[in-house]
Amino acid sequence: MILHFYYLLFLCLHAMELIQEEIIKALLNAAQNDRPSKFKDLKKYIGTQYDFIGLSAPGHQAVFKTGFSFTNLPPGEQLKIWEDLWKTSRHYEIMNFALMFVSKHLSSFEPAYAWDIVKEWVTEVDNWAHSDGLSAIYSRLLEKEPELVYAQYKVWNISPNSWQRRQSLVGLTYYSKSRKVKIPVEKLIAMISTLIGDEGYFVQKGLGWTLREMGNIYAAETLAYLYENVASIRPVAFTAAIEKLDADNKNRLKQLRKNNKKVGR
Repeated sequence: MILHFYYLLFLCLHAMELIQEEIIKALLNAAQNDRPSKFKDLKKYIGTQYDFIGLSAPGHQAVFKTGFSFTNLPPGEQLKIWEDLWKTSRHYEIMNFALMFVSKHLSSFEPAYAWDIVKEWVTEVDNWAHSDGLSAIYSRLLEKEPELVYAQYKVWNISPNSWQRRQSLVGLTYYSKSRKVKIPVEKLIAMISTLIGDEGYFVQKGLGWTLREMGNIYAAETLAYLYENVASIRPVAFTAAIEKLDADNKNRLKQLRKNNKKVGR
C-alpha cells in the first residue's frame, strides 16, 4: 500500500514536470516571434525574482488562448493543475497563466470553494503584477462571499507579509467602477487606517490606489478622510490618492501638507 502511494505520487510529480516543460516550450517558441517589450528591463520593472521570459501582453495571451494538452479537461481538473503549477513553478509566465485561468473560469466554481483555494496563492507573490492579478480575482469573490473574504482581509491587514497587507487594501475595491457590490465605507476606512503609516512601498502604493478608487464610490467621505489625515498619509500613497481630484482640492491638500511637519517621509 505504501509503495503504491509513492508510485502514484511519483507519477503525479512526473506529469507536472512534463506539463511545465510543455508550457515553457510554448512560451519560448512564441518569444522568437514576439515584438520587443517597451520596457528595457521588464523583469526589473515588475520586480520579480521568478524565472522570466518576457513576452509582450499580446504574446502572452496568444499562448494561453492556443491552449495546452490539458485545456479540454473539465474546469475543476484544470484548476487542480493550475493550483499545483502556481505553488511549484518558478516561472513568472506560468503563474500568470494560472491567474488567467481562474479569472476566465471563476464563475464555474462555487465562490467559497474557489476562495478556499486561491486565498493561499498570495503566499507565493513577490511582485506587484501577480499581486494585482490576485486582487482582481479576490475582489470578485468578495462580492460573492463578503463576510468570508473580508474576515481574511482583516487577518492580512496586520500580517508581517507585505503582499498580504497590500491585498487587504487593493482587493477591496479593485477598479471600483467595475464592482457590482459596494463595500461599506466604514470597512474600507478601517483597513486603510491600520496601514496608513506602513513602511512597505507597495503597501503604500496600494493604499493610495485604494483611496483613489474609494473616491469613485464615496466621494465626500474620501475627501473628508484625506483632509483629516493629510499629515499622516505618506508621499507615495498621497500622490495616487489625489490623482483624480479636482484642481482646487488637490492644490489645497498639497498646501496643507507643506504647512504640516507631521507628514511621513
